[in-house]
Amino acid sequence: MFRHASWIFVLLFGVSLAGATFMNITLISQARKALEVGILGNKPAERVYAYHVALVIPDTPDSFFDGLIEGVLEAAPKADVAVQIFRYNASGTSDSETYFQLCLSSRLDGIILYSGVDEQVAARKAQAEAEGIVFIPVGTRAPQGDGEVFIGSSSLLQGIESGNKLTQKYGRAARVGIILSSDGEENPKDDPMYRGVMVTLQSYPGARIVMASRARPGILSGEEAASAILRSEPSINVLVCASAPITEGAAQVVVDQGRVGQLLIIGTDESPAIDKLIDKGVIAASIVRDSHRMGAEALTAFAKARSGVPLRHAQEVGFTIREKKEVRR
Repeated sequence: MFRHASWIFVLLFGVSLAGATFMNITLISQARKALEVGILGNKPAERVYAYHVALVIPDTPDSFFDGLIEGVLEAAPKADVAVQIFRYNASGTSDSETYFQLCLSSRLDGIILYSGVDEQVAARKAQAEAEGIVFIPVGTRAPQGDGEVFIGSSSLLQGIESGNKLTQKYGRAARVGIILSSDGEENPKDDPMYRGVMVTLQSYPGARIVMASRARPGILSGEEAASAILRSEPSINVLVCASAPITEGAAQVVVDQGRVGQLLIIGTDESPAIDKLIDKGVIAASIVRDSHRMGAEALTAFAKARSGVPLRHAQEVGFTIREKKEVRR
């Protein structure tokens, strides 16, 4: 009986090892070719590139990551880089670490990795440097400490600008509900976006955040979170949403409840659906993080690092505000 169980264990271990080895071989064999992966539906180019860089990001329908991919791929040919894209389960970071370690063992030239909450950016940087690999973290939260390389768009600044937009209409009468993204487990009050909104509201005595919650991973998470928060706190007259999927879901709830014009939505990023909802007046404004530029700057940072230029600071790419276009008569 024990011997039989041992053989099963050995067999399972062998299958796992073979799978990892196969993935390693696949990466190495593709390391010098242009990998215009099926993300854009293009055929692989025949050109051989000087460098091979992996982009590791969550697998989510968020338009933020679409822009990030586009920015990286657009800048890649000029930097003589072939890009391979890995997308991991957005509900956790374990797959992110798996892909990171796989890229290290495959001896790639660079890794651009989306770093969310509580990511070990410094530790990953040290591991990459030990292998002679350039590591570029991107995201919405710069790592703690001075001199850390990071390219992103700050959630704190996004929250401040959201607060500015909502107080323009409601001022001291603002009763705010905030729906934060799912990539975090800390108390919502500790989230940079929450703190950014609070910074603005402090200038308007009486205005307050009534409730904040996190959306769960999933396509319908925005609708579920918006329905729950409005059901719990009917006094809310503003919803601040931390991602494009959450913004779209919250807007759908407001439409379904017949509260368009009564409940202000300050969204995040842009998509065809968000653009239409803004033009129809369902969404008041959306804070659009420049993830396209973020991707392009990440490739530029990689190229500089490979040429010997040290990377020693965090870079903020900023955002724009998408509002309803004025119709001139």
